[in-house]
Amino acid sequence: MSGCAAVIAAAAVLTLGCYAVSAGAENSPAVVFPEPIAQQGTIAFEVRTTKAFRTGPDSEAVTIDLLEIPGLAHCRFEQSTTVCKVEWLWEAGVEAEGLTVEIPALPGPDTYFVLFTWDATAGQFTGYVNGVPLRLPGTELPPWKSPVATEARLAGKAATVSLVSAEPRYLDPRHSLERVPEGLRGHRSELFGVFASQPQTIDIASRRGELLYASKLDTPDSLKGWVMEGPGLTACTDGWMEMSSQRPRGPEGHSVFWCPETFPERFVAEWEMQVVSETGLCIVFFAAAGPAGEDIFNPTLPKRTGIFKHYTEGGINCYHISYFANTPSAPGRITSNIRKNSGFYLVANGPPGIAPGSQNVHRLRLVKDSDHIQLQVDDRVVIDSTDDGRSYGPALGAGKIGLRQMQWTVARYRDFRVHSLHAGGE
Repeated sequence: MSGCAAVIAAAAVLTLGCYAVSAGAENSPAVVFPEPIAQQGTIAFEVRTTKAFRTGPDSEAVTIDLLEIPGLAHCRFEQSTTVCKVEWLWEAGVEAEGLTVEIPALPGPDTYFVLFTWDATAGQFTGYVNGVPLRLPGTELPPWKSPVATEARLAGKAATVSLVSAEPRYLDPRHSLERVPEGLRGHRSELFGVFASQPQTIDIASRRGELLYASKLDTPDSLKGWVMEGPGLTACTDGWMEMSSQRPRGPEGHSVFWCPETFPERFVAEWEMQVVSETGLCIVFFAAAGPAGEDIFNPTLPKRTGIFKHYTEGGINCYHISYFANTPSAPGRITSNIRKNSGFYLVANGPPGIAPGSQNVHRLRLVKDSDHIQLQVDDRVVIDSTDDGRSYGPALGAGKIGLRQMQWTVARYRDFRVHSLHAGGE
């Protein structure tokens, strides 16, 4: 095609490169591709929203089908109380990983340019919104066999999708960005973990208070009082505590390791960690307490066994931040996420804290300055969020801190310490 793309628009003919194709009648938005798409392909479309979408306890469940490629895949947008997400789902029989990106909101009315591109033989598949990658560049997937696709359908009401382009080749990041209309490049990038400007780190130099708790996490004695929930294992060697799971392949192999102390609404928690396994997911829970402020180990609260819903939809309230995420079903995740529980509300995101494949020792600092929360990894801010106390219920105060790992994860921790934080101006 000499780099030319087939461009298809509902009730319009648009020209790009060598030829143009009409989508046909408004009530019949199926479009036949000038060339079949199979092992390599690129599909792009422009979505115009007429309203804003966001997570929250009052949000309705909404599913908007955007695009269908019969026999190959479909793309949709979903809103729920807990999350908004953009999904590319391969059809049954296509043995490849889809792509789901979770975001806290989708502002509107607004315009978004969406592009998906793949090379099945090379194990490459990613997407972009306004040129922002939806999977970390360089993520490799197992190769797969792609069926042949010959047409696309604008699912639902065609008015939501104003442009579709199709071509039988894979586009690298540079060429994918070139396809984005200039006025949309980078637009709304903050939805996908890209800070519009790097947040300033919370100044703790003059506000750091007394040492509330410290453990080197290097010997069994240093773990005294810590509580393991789930099938977690700990081993102390070479100055580290290594945490893993007794059931690394089971659906109930997740674990949470709780520090015994309860910390106030303002604190600075610091520790070092190193990911040992290739895949996994690491989370820090904090401000964890019962619904009436009870200690999380109060025997009247429901039992917890490491299963995620026990912490996100169960009998405790807390915040949690996922700062390393590279699971087998979702490799190359582009964000660190902060959620508020009970409710599992995705309230904000930022760039990945620890990149897949990193075996470096990382320094983490979690600052809770009342309703202002910041997570830093190696002095780089990856989460910066302020709880307004309204959107997802009252801001959380004092509570416990826990280290969570999903079942595949093996990671090491050391030198955990927590200081109080004086209020600003004191």
